[in-house]
Amino acid sequence: MDAAKAIAIIMVVFLHTVFNHAGSGVSGHWGQFVGLLDTFRLPLFFFTAGLFAGRAIRLPLVDLLRTRISHLAWVYALWSIVAVVAVLVLPLTGATDRPAVFSLLLIPVIPTPATWFIWALIVHFVVAWFAVRIPAPVALGVAAAVSVVFGTGLLATGYIEIDKTLYNLIFFLLAVQTSTRLRPMIASVSIWWAAVAVAAFAAAAALVAKFALLEVVGVRLALGVLAVAAGCLAARAMSGLRVFAWMSVLGRNTLPIYLLHWYVLLVVYAVVNLAFADGAGALTDLLAPVMTAVTIAGCLAVHRVTRWIPGVYARPAWLVRVLEPRKGPARTR
Repeated sequence: MDAAKAIAIIMVVFLHTVFNHAGSGVSGHWGQFVGLLDTFRLPLFFFTAGLFAGRAIRLPLVDLLRTRISHLAWVYALWSIVAVVAVLVLPLTGATDRPAVFSLLLIPVIPTPATWFIWALIVHFVVAWFAVRIPAPVALGVAAAVSVVFGTGLLATGYIEIDKTLYNLIFFLLAVQTSTRLRPMIASVSIWWAAVAVAAFAAAAALVAKFALLEVVGVRLALGVLAVAAGCLAARAMSGLRVFAWMSVLGRNTLPIYLLHWYVLLVVYAVVNLAFADGAGALTDLLAPVMTAVTIAGCLAVHRVTRWIPGVYARPAWLVRVLEPRKGPARTR
């Protein structure tokens, strides 16, 4: 399912490219589809994360915290500090009226826009650990209700990143609960079913857009489920074609792309603004896709140069050693 992860990260970067240009004339006609495209990228992103979480979720809680959660917590804390400091000097999303020291102290409970997905994964892993130990229909039913309530704005925390974490929990749990059965099924599905799933999502999205149904109770969740089916089946079909072999590589590098893309985008924006100071004219609608491709390539290049630095993209060795379970004294006969 690396290709599905690749589709998800491409959509994340693409949407952030359009978000940052919304209203500036650079996003072209893409801006009007932001809401619908958002129903595709996040459900697929969290679902693919859940597909690979089953083994970790079934560890004893202390082992889950010691391994997967400590890795995510380290990456989240480090890059959140970077984001809080960077927003003071760079035109990044996430500027607040709070003093920087308060923002730093609030990192554990209020995620930054640049790193909230990592925070959400920590929450999802912990919730899923408990969820798999109760009947699946109960866990999924509660998660679906939470998704509907926060997805339609019936309840809100005041922080969109927390609301999105709660809304997308259902997709992570659904993947965890069904991964052992679902992954073989996806692998055996023909390309025609992939085409049907993509067409179904496109038709549903067009219907929702035409009649402004996105905020109707349950519609966003239903569209998200269709997006997951379309994304996973399309990824399966694409992974069988040699021309899309690069997507598997991309899918295995989603973390560094996610962490770096905000900063690489700034450089891409600067170049675009210099090259098209008076507007891109007929090329406007091509800018966002091209900028997305260039940004992802830039992220991979930066990662290639910096991946040797300890602790940047994973726990440093000293933390791994500290968290290793202590072995008791050897028994003597």
